[in-house]
Amino acid sequence: MRPTVKKPTDPEALVDLLTTAIALHEAGDFRPAAALYAQLLRSEPNHATALHLLGVLNHQQGDHVRALELIDRAVRLQPDAAEMHANLAEVHRASGRFEEAISCCRAALRLAPALAEARNNLGLALQANGELDAAAEELRRLVELDPHSATAHNNLGMVLREQGCLNEAEAEFAAALRCDPRLAAAQCNLGQLLLDRGRNSEGLARCEEAARLNPGHAASRHALGNALRAAGRDVDALKEYEAAARLDPKLAEPLAQAGLILQAQGKFDTALWWLERAARLDSGNPVAWQRLAELHERRDDFPRASAAWGRAVALAPRQADLRVGWGWAMQEQGRLNDAAEQFRSALEIDPRWAPAHLNLGGLHEELGEMSAAEAEYRQAIAADPRFAIPHGRLATLLRGRLSEQDLAALTHCLGNPELPDEPRCQLLFALSQVLDARREYEAAAANSRSANALRQACSIRQFREYSCVEHSRLIDRLIGGFTSELFRRLQGAGSSTARPVFVFGLPRSGTTLVEQILSNHSAVFGAGELRFARNYFARLTPTSTLSAERLPFLASLTPESVQRAANRHLTDLDSLDGGKSARIVDKMPDNYLYLGLLAVLFPKAAFIHCRRDMRDCALSCWMTDFRSITWASDAANIGSRFRDYRRLMQHWESVLPATIHHVDYEQTTVDLDSVARHLVAACGLEWEPRCLEFHRNVRPVRTASLTQVRMPIYTSSVNRWKNYEHLLPELLRELPEL
Repeated sequence: MRPTVKKPTDPEALVDLLTTAIALHEAGDFRPAAALYAQLLRSEPNHATALHLLGVLNHQQGDHVRALELIDRAVRLQPDAAEMHANLAEVHRASGRFEEAISCCRAALRLAPALAEARNNLGLALQANGELDAAAEELRRLVELDPHSATAHNNLGMVLREQGCLNEAEAEFAAALRCDPRLAAAQCNLGQLLLDRGRNSEGLARCEEAARLNPGHAASRHALGNALRAAGRDVDALKEYEAAARLDPKLAEPLAQAGLILQAQGKFDTALWWLERAARLDSGNPVAWQRLAELHERRDDFPRASAAWGRAVALAPRQADLRVGWGWAMQEQGRLNDAAEQFRSALEIDPRWAPAHLNLGGLHEELGEMSAAEAEYRQAIAADPRFAIPHGRLATLLRGRLSEQDLAALTHCLGNPELPDEPRCQLLFALSQVLDARREYEAAAANSRSANALRQACSIRQFREYSCVEHSRLIDRLIGGFTSELFRRLQGAGSSTARPVFVFGLPRSGTTLVEQILSNHSAVFGAGELRFARNYFARLTPTSTLSAERLPFLASLTPESVQRAANRHLTDLDSLDGGKSARIVDKMPDNYLYLGLLAVLFPKAAFIHCRRDMRDCALSCWMTDFRSITWASDAANIGSRFRDYRRLMQHWESVLPATIHHVDYEQTTVDLDSVARHLVAACGLEWEPRCLEFHRNVRPVRTASLTQVRMPIYTSSVNRWKNYEHLLPELLRELPEL
């Protein structure tokens, strides 16, 4: 006897089909459940329950558009079904349509005033719409109706936390956990709240429990990452952020936090990958673009930083700090008018925004407008006397001319025990400069020692610890790779232009002074400290090859690749002055490291080596706040760096197929005329007397010595080291023998 087979259109068969689909759905087997819902709807297209549940399933899988279509059809077919209205509200809320969500919840509650799900969804929709008081009222009513609902207590806690009612929020999260200790969301929310209140160990315990209860919940893993980071366990925090990103690739904040940890570790390229993804996911959040901009600045990529700041400002045009950030990135590119416009826009938004006055002061200093710079620093101080950095900038500008009142204000700032390390460091360096100018050498030495110790600690946190051993290995590879044989093999491969002028040497050796002299010539453009050579060398020498004994790219250099690189460099130079000047000066001191490569690219360029008594160079580096020169804050590192500089220069002298023109700082101070004529001749130019009036040059200057190059030549910096011979013995004894 054959069994009776029910047709799919039979009512009993449809009930069986729906029952099976619901069971699969509740078990989390979404794909077969969806297939059965679809099969049922092919037989009965207007089956309201199937439409509704298939819509819920699509919503659970993140397809809110399809979910909205299905549940809306179900509601139209069965308008008196309160649960359908409640679920339609959730789809609207997930899609960002909060007003529609609120309307659907109210419709559900009119049909079923005791429907807890509808009231809960109404509270969440009101919260998302910014109606926090109304949201709290609805969720309190829900708690009254069902005091044992852990979800209701948890959601009320979230609203109270957003309102700033932290004690009440903590009590609600605790109540949620009394109702259901296994509710991971409540553990997570309580943990986050405890972190916000500074109770890090308690918060960590709660976040760990949330992740244990629901390891597949991205928000819990993200919260645990925050707790671990607050505990100083960045390595463990990074793992949790990575886990959260894997669990929910659309969640931006774990990506951002992972990027910030990697940035703090000095892994800028890896951090960039994370922060760029975060910004794309959270493209409407100005903070996401601000973080990306700040990372680009750390990578010295100011064009990209400027673009990211621009995105942030477009999203929040009335936020003064974003305007200042954008202006700073423009200033670093030499776009001084654009930078000034942003700083002034910030002051239009908030006339007392001290950082805008501070940066305008720095802009005036670059332009040689020292009185205007002083006025802006004083306005920054007047706007916010507790803002420490303008006190330091004013002191560095005026030095020996700083008034007793200004000095007292600076020392008062230093006396603040809550002053962060970075501004404290800047103030200590500034105070050292003032004391040095007052010839109070013992006090200046003591302050500079404290300043450098703090700068070293800040540099390790912000970048990574400088390794003199690693740098010495780089020097070994340069000496071993750039040989006479290499230069013979590539002879004639480079560009025949004499346009580039490379001015190099140790920091504080007079490179800015030489550039000022040359740039006062009518045929010369002073470009400042360019990163072109360093960036090109870095592209050729990836980090993975730094431990190798040789530089692998040297073997692959061909006349064609050399010519391409030279042309690209020349194009970059043209972008600075429009190709107008016969000569363009790059006065990056560290270019002495890349002389071999530069001589291959531009054998007819002028190579000008600035030399100065190493004791004066070392002291000047020690007394200057070089935030990006991480070796300058440690006496042993200065000594090692100087020794490596000396042996590399000796190598270049013996193998470089180009003439190196030497300029001694001490000779420049006593015989400017001869030195200036020598410099102009080295560049292949006719003499112009105006080169002697370098201090009248109104071009922008970006250097730690910008005040000095605005003055006529002076000799007081020669043999300055003698003032500190017995006060800083640890600095001078590390230097190579003269």
